[in-house]
Amino acid sequence: MSALMILVVAGISAIPQLLYIPGEGPTPGFDDGMSFMFTWMTMMVSIIGLVVGYRAIVGERESGSIRFLLGLPNSRRDVVVSKVLGRATVVAVPTVIGFLVGAVVILALYDGFAVTDYIGLLVFALVIGLVYVSVAVAVSASVNTRAKAVGGVLGIYLIFDLLWWTVPMGIYWLLERELPGSTDLPAWYVLVERLGIWEPLGILSGTLVNIAGVETVSTADRLAGDVPFFLETWFAWVIVIAWIVIPLGIGYYRFNRAVMS
Repeated sequence: MSALMILVVAGISAIPQLLYIPGEGPTPGFDDGMSFMFTWMTMMVSIIGLVVGYRAIVGERESGSIRFLLGLPNSRRDVVVSKVLGRATVVAVPTVIGFLVGAVVILALYDGFAVTDYIGLLVFALVIGLVYVSVAVAVSASVNTRAKAVGGVLGIYLIFDLLWWTVPMGIYWLLERELPGSTDLPAWYVLVERLGIWEPLGILSGTLVNIAGVETVSTADRLAGDVPFFLETWFAWVIVIAWIVIPLGIGYYRFNRAVMS
């Protein structure tokens, strides 16, 4: 995973410089490297988080080692919390290594290295890892076979990440019998958008990183009226935290009621 993150952060961010032909257009800078790498980095961290977390507890149940684990002075809550912390660390360490190596490469290739934005992007990557690990561990705690865990993780990723944008659009079409535009949207539409996994994370990226290619469109420019409190930027943190706490709460509830055979 460390090698993979080095490839994503250092390798992909270097592509604008490697493709640049002197004399043809402006010389690529720090923003170009970061914006080119941003999408790949966020996607890679989210997938790694899901892969690392989906077997955390159900793997112990299938192998039978869960009986030994619960035979120690550990509660089931301890198991869930420790699995989240452990798997989040497994994601965080390669991410930090990738960013450290990437910083050396980016410093060598580009002018205008912005330390604050680079650290902000690292923090954002760690938040993404924690969210997706939490979701995966929650699924792992809720089911009793790896096949169900794989299905649950893939289903959540497809519905609440890749395809969630179709949900508010579908509701709008049912209500208005037409597709929504990009502006003059009702507040409920944008709120439903932000109930997915990625949308609130995307809003947070604008508070942590200030480079070309990662800015978010102003909410005020999208709405038909004033911006309600639940669509202000700070409320995106509430939704992100909810994506950590609520799935884990459901996973712990199901795990706590399960009979270990």
